[in-house]
Amino acid sequence: MPVEGPLRLPRRAAVGLAIALVGVLATACLGGLAPPPLRRGMVRERTVTIRVEGTPGLPFEGSYGTPTATRPVQGRVPAAYTVTTAVAVTAAFTKANAEGELVVRLLLDGHEVARRATRHPYGTVTLLYQVMR
Repeated sequence: MPVEGPLRLPRRAAVGLAIALVGVLATACLGGLAPPPLRRGMVRERTVTIRVEGTPGLPFEGSYGTPTATRPVQGRVPAAYTVTTAVAVTAAFTKANAEGELVVRLLLDGHEVARRATRHPYGTVTLLYQVMR
C-alpha cells in the first residue's frame, strides 16, 4: 500500500527519538572538548620556601607542608623550610614565648607571595598559598 504525505510518528516516539539524537550529537561534538585526565608530570611542581623570621632566637613550634601532608617542627628564629608541590602549601607556627615577633614568609621563585606576622603572646601565624592558579 503506497504512503502519501509525510511520515508521521506517534508523539511519544518522536520525543524519544529527539532526545536520543541530542544525546548522540552532544557526545560527538563535546567529546573532543573535554580535557585529558591529569597524570603525574603533567602539572608543574613548584618549590616554595617558608622563612620563619622575626625576633632572633625566638623559639617556635608548628608544622608545614601540603594540605594533605604536614611535618611538625620546633626551632628558633631564623629558620627556613622548603615544600615541593603542584597544588598548595600550608604553614602554621606558634611562638613559644610571650614576647617577640614571629614573621612567616612564603617565597615562590625567590619572590614573596605571602606574609603574616604576630606580636601577640604565644601568637600563631597560619598561611595557605595555592601554587596552581
